[in-house]
Amino acid sequence: MQEQLNFLKIALSDHQIGAMTRSSKYVVRAVMRNLRGQLLRRVIEYGPGDGVITKEILKRMPRDGEMIVIETNPKFLKVLRKIEDPRLKIIEGTAQTASKELKSNYNANVNLVLSSIPFSILNRLDRKEIVSNTFEMLEESGKFIVFQYSPILLSLLKKYFNANNINTQFELRNIPPMFIMSAQK
Repeated sequence: MQEQLNFLKIALSDHQIGAMTRSSKYVVRAVMRNLRGQLLRRVIEYGPGDGVITKEILKRMPRDGEMIVIETNPKFLKVLRKIEDPRLKIIEGTAQTASKELKSNYNANVNLVLSSIPFSILNRLDRKEIVSNTFEMLEESGKFIVFQYSPILLSLLKKYFNANNINTQFELRNIPPMFIMSAQK
């Protein structure tokens, strides 16, 4: 409960945060179910917040794995820096900026990209650029998992990923309920 209150305090002070509560354990479980059989050697997460998903991914990664998280909020960055794991790299910045740089550094060499950033508050061009850059950095069979309060990104995912490789779930047990979209390259 304390973690929820801390998240709410931080979220209320930053209009860029698209959530008022951290992802529920049900959302975390749904995201993890989408990872069955997925390699987790190199993972990128846009908007990890307080790291509720980050910590679960790290539990499933091999010792030689690498997880890169991109966060804008200074208070969340402080919380993330308390995660003591040498595989975790923290970048302060936006997904728009970081995705460009990461695409050039990790072209077709990333197993998984996760995102909980509020795509609904981004303009259409920024959304397109993030999805395009993410698609380019994913290896063949890599996944892009997005969890949002709206399915706004679904049509854009279908432009880059084969529609047969996109799975959408709706998790009611979250405040507010959340769409979980998984797209495999």
